[in-house]
Amino acid sequence: MSEDTTRNLHNTPSFEERVLSELAAIRQETSQQSVLLVSFDERLTLLGEHLTSLDEHLTSLDERLTSLEEKVDARLRETRPIWEGVQQRLTEIESALSELNRQLKTLIMDSFKLRVRVEKLEDNQPAA
Repeated sequence: MSEDTTRNLHNTPSFEERVLSELAAIRQETSQQSVLLVSFDERLTLLGEHLTSLDEHLTSLDERLTSLEEKVDARLRETRPIWEGVQQRLTEIESALSELNRQLKTLIMDSFKLRVRVEKLEDNQPAA
C-alpha cells in the first residue's frame, strides 16, 4: 500500500509546477481583463467624441436661434410704427363710421316724420 501512495505522489505535479500553473492562469486572466479595459476605454473615447459633436451641434443651433431672435426683434422695431399708424387710422375710420351711422339714422327718422306729415296733409285735403 505504501507503494501506491508513492506512485500517486509521482503522478501529481510538484508544488512549483502548481504555483507556476496558477500564475499562468492569473496572467491569462489579467491579460483578458486588460483587453476588456482597452475595449471599454475605446468605447468611452468614442462616446466622448459623440458628446463633443453633439455639443458642437447644440452650440450651432443656439447661435442660429439667437440670430433668428435678433432678426425678429429688428423686424418688430421696423413694423411697430407702421402698425401703430394703421391702428390709429382704424380708430379714426370707426369714429367716422359711427358719426355717419348716427347721421343716417337721423335722416331716416326725419324722412319718416316728413312722410307722416305729408300723409296727414294729404288726408286733410278735400277730395277733388
